[in-house]
Amino acid sequence: MREIIEQCISKAKASNKVSLAIVGSTAKYNNPPFVIGPLKESEKFVGSSFITKDLNHFKEICRYADGKVDYLFIDVEAKTEPPIDFLAEAELWVKKSKIKTFKGNDITALACDLLVSEIVGDLKGKKVSIIGAGNIGSKVAVKLVERGAEVYITRRDNKSEILAEAINMMKTRYTSGTVYSENNHALSAKDADVLIGFTQGYPAINGSMVSSLSPNALVIDGGVGNVTEEAIAKAKELGLKMFRLDVRIALPFILDSILSTEHFINQIAGTCTINGKTYVAGGILGALGDIVVANIKSPTSIIGTADGKGGILQYFKE
Repeated sequence: MREIIEQCISKAKASNKVSLAIVGSTAKYNNPPFVIGPLKESEKFVGSSFITKDLNHFKEICRYADGKVDYLFIDVEAKTEPPIDFLAEAELWVKKSKIKTFKGNDITALACDLLVSEIVGDLKGKKVSIIGAGNIGSKVAVKLVERGAEVYITRRDNKSEILAEAINMMKTRYTSGTVYSENNHALSAKDADVLIGFTQGYPAINGSMVSSLSPNALVIDGGVGNVTEEAIAKAKELGLKMFRLDVRIALPFILDSILSTEHFINQIAGTCTINGKTYVAGGILGALGDIVVANIKSPTSIIGTADGKGGILQYFKE
């Protein structure tokens, strides 16, 4: 643990980036209590990464990383039994580094959506089968139905019908796709263009399901360990694309966005008064007649005057 944090700090300094300790959690029943991941990197950061559901390991990371890394990023989604408030624990132990939060399942869902979109392209009218519509699978269903897919979801309980109805109610009015409840895995997979597993490490996708897919179908092991060896062999035999979902597709973008939000709030948004005139920027609601500018730190680029209701009364013309 210490070695990977020191590697992160060294590489961040050498590349003039900020250093992170990224701590995620998992609901997978067969996951080890503590996993050290590879370094994560973006245009803004270098991050050491860990997955744990053990409070003692988490405390050890906090104590060692505090004051060494610039930020400690904590997954705030409750996934352990009993639930552990990792953020509250971090606030007890971390006094020097900045604490930021993220939602790991949202990152996984976004990574899956982006992967499917990149590989398949236009999803209108395509059949997508999601085996395991829990938290992540449900979020993926929302994303893919909004792309126009016909999404079939399965769950291990009797809530798939209620969930499908809820997603169909919340999707945009003109979305062409629909979400269907289908608790028979084989029927859900039959003729599917995309087959995705999110069953928390349980191998629910088998060879016969893969055999029943449409030609050129895409198979994604979203929960890692959701596909049997037989299914992998069958996919290779049929020449189908098969991916183990890698969150690095989305994680750098999300963490960069969190860092960018901090910069936006501290350096761009705000209000000030100069020579009796009030200036606002970055989405701050201005009163009628306030001057709206692009950056409160340098209020020279004028957008217009506020209408007092969240809009612009008059745009500035150079």
